[in-house]
Amino acid sequence: MPFANPFERRLAAVALALGLTAFGPPAPAQAAQPEYRTTEVAPGLYSFGAGMAFNAFMVTDDGVVVMDSFDRDFAEASLQAIRRITDQPIRYLIYSHNHYDHIGGGAVFKAQGATVLSHATTARWLRLHPSPDVVMPDRTWSGARSELKLGRSRLKLRYFGANHGQGMTVFEFPQEKTIYTVDLVVPKRVAFTYMPDFSPRQWERTLAEMDALDFERVMYAHNAPMGPRASVAEQLKFLQDLRAAIEAELNKGTPFMRIPDTVKLPQYETWDGYEEWLPMNAWRVLLEIAMGV
Repeated sequence: MPFANPFERRLAAVALALGLTAFGPPAPAQAAQPEYRTTEVAPGLYSFGAGMAFNAFMVTDDGVVVMDSFDRDFAEASLQAIRRITDQPIRYLIYSHNHYDHIGGGAVFKAQGATVLSHATTARWLRLHPSPDVVMPDRTWSGARSELKLGRSRLKLRYFGANHGQGMTVFEFPQEKTIYTVDLVVPKRVAFTYMPDFSPRQWERTLAEMDALDFERVMYAHNAPMGPRASVAEQLKFLQDLRAAIEAELNKGTPFMRIPDTVKLPQYETWDGYEEWLPMNAWRVLLEIAMGV
């Protein structure tokens, strides 16, 4: 059975490489996937996708801004969804960060005349690690914040430093009291496998700083199109509880190699990936504690 979206295709490849027989509930190859859908989060602000992949786009009175493309198939479907809503030109495609699975379809929007924008840190990494599937940014922004104005609409770009990937951008829509965050918050799910390209401690810091922003709802890249602001604090609490549980085992003298399988967080046992991924999550945080990286 073909996978419904780009993230699930890449997730299957990762699972195969790791020798996993199950890589998240439910296994994509065993269950029908939902069809892509467009969700209006606020007037002019939309989420598009399904299952494990959602991008965002904003329709203004002076054109459209798209945040992330995922792969080419997803980007083409996203463009079709936009065209069902508006014939306004695509002004910008903004990359959230450097990971290919989120930005591999940028050429679809570039062909529509979009200016491709990213944080300078993202662009620097992409220059050193080019991919034939990834369009290089036309423009960059730098520092901790920037603002994009299009017609009467505003979009704030936030960079919180190291956390996940390179140049990770959180999108803040001040008039809509909404943020779009990629990978940093996935509702009701433990962290993905061994937390690839994450700095767990910096992830915790970032979530605390994000939670200080003025917003009422969150748009996600995975698991759901949107949810309450409380999901940011919930993601942070999971990471804090995981770290505390590991440190408690270290303090008790539990043998180092046994800690990841010893740590249990029953308050999160209903979250996606709990059985499969919690030990891998624990390994990543344990190694950060032990090695400082």
